[in-house]
Amino acid sequence: MLQQISEQDKLICLTDNEHSFSAVNPPIYQSSIFSFNTIEDYIDYKDKLNQAYCYTRGNNPSCKILEQKLAALDQAEQCRVFSSGMGAISAALFSTLNSGDHVLVLNTIYGPTLDYLKFMERYGISFDVYSLVEISQLEQLTKANTKVIYTESPATMTFETIDLQKLAQFAKARNIVTIIDNTCLTPLLQKPLSLGIDIAVYSLSKYTGGHSDVIAGAVVTSQKLMINIDKYGYKLSGSVLSPNDAFLLLRGLRTLPLRLEALSQTTTLVIDYLSKHPQIKAIYHPLSYSPEQRDIYQNQTNGYAGLFSIQLVNNHTHEIRSFINHLQTFNIAVSWGGFESLVMVKDINELRKPISDNVIIRFSLGLLDAKTIIQDLEQALNQIGTNHA
Repeated sequence: MLQQISEQDKLICLTDNEHSFSAVNPPIYQSSIFSFNTIEDYIDYKDKLNQAYCYTRGNNPSCKILEQKLAALDQAEQCRVFSSGMGAISAALFSTLNSGDHVLVLNTIYGPTLDYLKFMERYGISFDVYSLVEISQLEQLTKANTKVIYTESPATMTFETIDLQKLAQFAKARNIVTIIDNTCLTPLLQKPLSLGIDIAVYSLSKYTGGHSDVIAGAVVTSQKLMINIDKYGYKLSGSVLSPNDAFLLLRGLRTLPLRLEALSQTTTLVIDYLSKHPQIKAIYHPLSYSPEQRDIYQNQTNGYAGLFSIQLVNNHTHEIRSFINHLQTFNIAVSWGGFESLVMVKDINELRKPISDNVIIRFSLGLLDAKTIIQDLEQALNQIGTNHA
């Protein structure tokens, strides 16, 4: 599945021998400040702000090791890590946009990102959201003041894909900056910058961390675009990652290829099971794409992750609640990407209605074996219509 796995393993396992005394695990540089031997050294530091250490709000060795690995994995020139995924997303948008600019949002994206764009309207930033079917539609959707096209591919909750290479070509011809939230696939399964996308943002809390014990984000981009992101979105916003969290992410990164490989195999078996079950109305995942969407996905990605959504045939919400409540190996929780399997609904308000055709249930598969997960889904689906709500 992972065609470049050996090359990526080398990047992931590379140690920082220059500063770590050849330790296999990079040390945690738990220091807020770094001293200078002479005033001349401090003057030299001021001339090399992004290559030296003075204050951890600017640079920290633990964070720098992580940034170098993530940039290399994404085939990017620069990476900055943040104290949350929203820290990374807001930094990329805030540092790229000016008053009067327009943002074109394609497909379903992370809800708080939309909330942030709504907040930016008070500062003269406008945005529109569209579900894109063909790249040819972009000519009608963009405006004279469109500065950024923002997307997720696969999209949040419903997992539609976009031809990123064609999107990038369209945007570059019009001096529009493209930003993608690539959290769902990680740089191991999709490398947006190699397809021409300008900026990729991540919630490292998910697959990269892998243990549901760290909140973090990242922005990867070119050296040119990182100048403003680093100065305004990173240093002045103060949304910087702690050295201890950087250590946890480096730990998670080491097992990421194996976890994604296991998830791909499990997800394939689970979706095959669900696709044949009479209680399942729809499945939202690349494995259930139309032939056209599948071709686009396979041309720009390197495998499948363990995140997908379903709709049940039964639209009585007490039955849907019963199904969720009877799952025994799934935790009802937000986020995803750890060892444990999770379940959540797209819009909680739909469950407040007696009947709804719009309840989308999202699953994040963990590292349990596929047989156990399928058995659990089977027994929970069997509860539908048995008055056990």
